[in-house]
Amino acid sequence: MSCRRVIVMMVMLAASVGVGAQKAAKPPVAVNPLAAAQTLHCAFTSYAVTGWKDGTSMTVTADETFAFDIAVVNLKKSRGRVIGAQASADATVVLTPTGMNVIEQTLLGNFLLTTVFTSGAADGRFLAIHSRHVGDLATAPSPSQHYGTCRITK
Repeated sequence: MSCRRVIVMMVMLAASVGVGAQKAAKPPVAVNPLAAAQTLHCAFTSYAVTGWKDGTSMTVTADETFAFDIAVVNLKKSRGRVIGAQASADATVVLTPTGMNVIEQTLLGNFLLTTVFTSGAADGRFLAIHSRHVGDLATAPSPSQHYGTCRITK
């Protein structure tokens, strides 16, 4: 075997060993306090809603109080339920390092997203935003965001 072939084989062998040894270390995972939650009670006290007139957006903010519960049915399968005063709906629940996202889809295909954040929590309450991306076939969309808190009840 020529010296050149031996060198090429050694370089290839070294490269393959080096690539395998260079597996990226996973960053430490912070313990998410929402991971063990079975039920959350969320209350919202203010909102911003945007509408359009002649293609120009207009946003209004106001106080409002409404609440609902989030039941985590199966976190491994990302399944949950949002339970309101008038109705309930299936939802997708996604746990992230920064909190929990709960995604609902309406019959028309609109999305409602509630994000419960682990940072900024105080007195057992977690900061939360509930966003509605609502539109229909006949009128301009009416998106809104509601601001409040959620707490673990079970």
